[in-house]
Amino acid sequence: MRCSRSKQLILLIAGVLMAPFLAILAVPLVAQAANQAPAQHPWNQVYDKAREITVDATIQEVVSHRVAKSPVGLHLVVTSSQGVFDAHLGPYMSKTNIEALHAGAQLQIVGAVQQINGRPYLLARQVVLDGRTVTVRTERGFFVREMAARSAAPEKRAEADSTGGAR
Repeated sequence: MRCSRSKQLILLIAGVLMAPFLAILAVPLVAQAANQAPAQHPWNQVYDKAREITVDATIQEVVSHRVAKSPVGLHLVVTSSQGVFDAHLGPYMSKTNIEALHAGAQLQIVGAVQQINGRPYLLARQVVLDGRTVTVRTERGFFVREMAARSAAPEKRAEADSTGGAR
């Protein structure tokens, strides 16, 4: 019985001594996490419609490959009377619209300039190319995914709709 009481006493003393030690270790970890700023990613940035500009520009370069620390998706390097911009069009442009974008093409971009990872980007909300308006983002800055064109001819779709679809 004496052995078991001494073991219990040793465990109690070890627990009492370990608790403050563990508390001392935990405090710097919590303090360090509080000092770190949240990562600045384009998807957690707020699109500011009040800062929108309209740019009539000429495409210098179409950048479709990933560049480190830049927002994911299609970028256009454009020149205008307001300067040179890296216009971010996002990841959801249709193949047809991407094919229409080439060096030397004239377009109009409506968007807001925003700093992301220390660099300014023109976050395009609308792009007007060859008289067609393509909406890239909503007025709150969320991407708009373009729907693929249906493969069925309009007459076939109308027939399917009127007869209740395939049987």
